[in-house]
Amino acid sequence: MERCTTCSTPLADGGRCVTCEAAAEGLAVLTRSGYASVREVMSLLETEGLAPEMEKVPPGRPEEAHHPLWNLYVPRDELERAQAFLRRDWAGLLEDPDAAAAAARGAEGIDLDAGGEIACPACGHRFAVQGAGEVECPECGLGLGAPGESAPDENG
Repeated sequence: MERCTTCSTPLADGGRCVTCEAAAEGLAVLTRSGYASVREVMSLLETEGLAPEMEKVPPGRPEEAHHPLWNLYVPRDELERAQAFLRRDWAGLLEDPDAAAAAARGAEGIDLDAGGEIACPACGHRFAVQGAGEVECPECGLGLGAPGESAPDENG
């Protein structure tokens, strides 16, 4: 997949860069991630009276065709306010010991193919991975996928 020489975004049909086109329209990128993450941050920004927009990024890897990444933008003149709000919001979460522990579990990742006992990234419950089917935490119900099916890196 070809990438933009300015910002490294995968190019759309015709060699267009969605990120550079948005910048030309006065938008600034806040983050690029999976749909659920971007939508959640977008909702938070909207409650602060900001005008965020999101846009699907062309796939840069084969798995992104099924699990696309999304850009989250704000108008350039709202960028500083949006960043300050998100820093405050995230700092508050990390002061919560349970949230900090969940963030650490999420950063560790899990290897379903290795089998054995794993800790759920969401709730911390430890359980054994059994079989080749979909794995779900028996405590909180978080779906973790299936062994052998790698999820795309949401950090782009």
